[in-house]
Amino acid sequence: LMAEEFSKKALERYRKDGGPLKCKKCVQEVEDAERKAAAEKRASATSTDAPTTESRKCSLCKEDLAYSAYNKNQWNKGDGKSKCRSCVDQALAQEASQQKASKDEKMETALRNVKSATASGNQPAILKAESELAALEAEKVTGLTPVRMGRGGGRGRGRSSSRSSGRGRGGRGRT
Repeated sequence: LMAEEFSKKALERYRKDGGPLKCKKCVQEVEDAERKAAAEKRASATSTDAPTTESRKCSLCKEDLAYSAYNKNQWNKGDGKSKCRSCVDQALAQEASQQKASKDEKMETALRNVKSATASGNQPAILKAESELAALEAEKVTGLTPVRMGRGGGRGRGRSSSRSSGRGRGGRGRT
């Protein structure tokens, strides 16, 4: 499996601790099973501490729904701000598809840039376009975002000559 099939948090945890690694699909299946079990539990047990008789309008679909149509976090947001479970699920799915479309568009743009740079024959443009494409492909495979080097001057580089005169490599220059 490629790194894009794992969440960023899971990859960071795996790199740090070396623990088990689950793909997004497996995590989603477990979450769906937990949601289904929770829904069945809610349907079978009538809780006395839950305000089951209350209802409110979903801020997205504008439907008047009972307490059971909201998760606890959304219900606690209050009237006019809470979203029902189905709207939350739709929003999450839409966000995931938008992220995928954005990544695909970046890759297509990089491929077009490589083709146009190759056609122009300009070596620096070819190198830049190939580098951008390689960085996107590496991010897809490893899940690591590229680090841009050469920005900011680093450790004391680029200072005025009056301040750095008399210093060796890494020396403080104080006498």
